[in-house]
Amino acid sequence: MIPIAPIFIKSKETLERLSLLLDEERLAYGELDSETIINLSEEKQTLLDEMNQLNEKRVNILIKFDVVDRKEPSEEDFKKWLSLQDSSMDEVRLLMKDCEALLKKCKTQNNTNARILNTLQKRNKHLYELLQGHSSKNKVYTARGSTRPISSKHTLGRA
Repeated sequence: MIPIAPIFIKSKETLERLSLLLDEERLAYGELDSETIINLSEEKQTLLDEMNQLNEKRVNILIKFDVVDRKEPSEEDFKKWLSLQDSSMDEVRLLMKDCEALLKKCKTQNNTNARILNTLQKRNKHLYELLQGHSSKNKVYTARGSTRPISSKHTLGRA
């Protein structure tokens, strides 16, 4: 029997922690807590690194046991092999299904957080331009074809 169940168990735990972390990140965006956001980003990177290591370990085990091709290991080959196994691999099938569902959930959460962050960045940029006295309507083209704002003499900072 191939010892991959412990890897899937660890992957599931890591994905569950990542999902909780992504929820915390969304709340931190709502509270505009930059220190928490930075800390959560570091934790998120640590979890993603851990997931990469687990995946690498899983692929190496599958290669070692000749389940997937050494030169081009593919997830489809593994799934095909797994579907041909007897009921002794039911735990691995279930864990893999759980991991795939959690990964999909994490991707959705991460995309939601990215949209929130993008909205916050646009709002902050707009507020910054207002403080400088710039307006998105008051822009001119430079010699290179890009645009730059026209500075106003009535900026909030000078008022």
